Amino acid sequence: MIDIECMTEPSVEFLDAAYQELVERAKRLAEQYFEQAQQFLGEEGKSHVPALISVQQISPNAWGFYWVRVHYVREDGKGNAVTRKIPKGPRHKYPQGAFSFVKGTLGRLVRNYENRLAELRQLAAENRALRKTTLAWAGRHQKALALETPFEGELA
Repeated sequence: MIDIECMTEPSVEFLDAAYQELVERAKRLAEQYFEQAQQFLGEEGKSHVPALISVQQISPNAWGFYWVRVHYVREDGKGNAVTRKIPKGPRHKYPQGAFSFVKGTLGRLVRNYENRLAELRQLAAENRALRKTTLAWAGRHQKALALETPFEGELA
């Protein structure tokens, strides 16, 4: 008989480890983007980075990699940064018009990083779907094994 737990647990652990690698990669991309954006804007004499990459945990087993727009709001004589999530739309890529407020060299930089993030989002979604399928299959297999009792009674 096949020991499903022996097979399922390492599979799920492998998928979780691969997912964590994707999350770490997204965090590194966010840091790299911010550093490059500051550098490009500094060369142009500007300091405000209008779009940032946000990597946040959205549930115990899921992270989100998305773009936010940065606004400054004046309150009590201070400028406080406020971020708003940019709507992504369907699938894993942002639409072209989502970054229309980012101009010039920074706009090209945002699009390059968005292409990389879209790949990471797709891989992450596929990883979580495979994990869910693996766990569901193992559960169904366990139910089938539980029904494997000898038939007793009259045949119809």
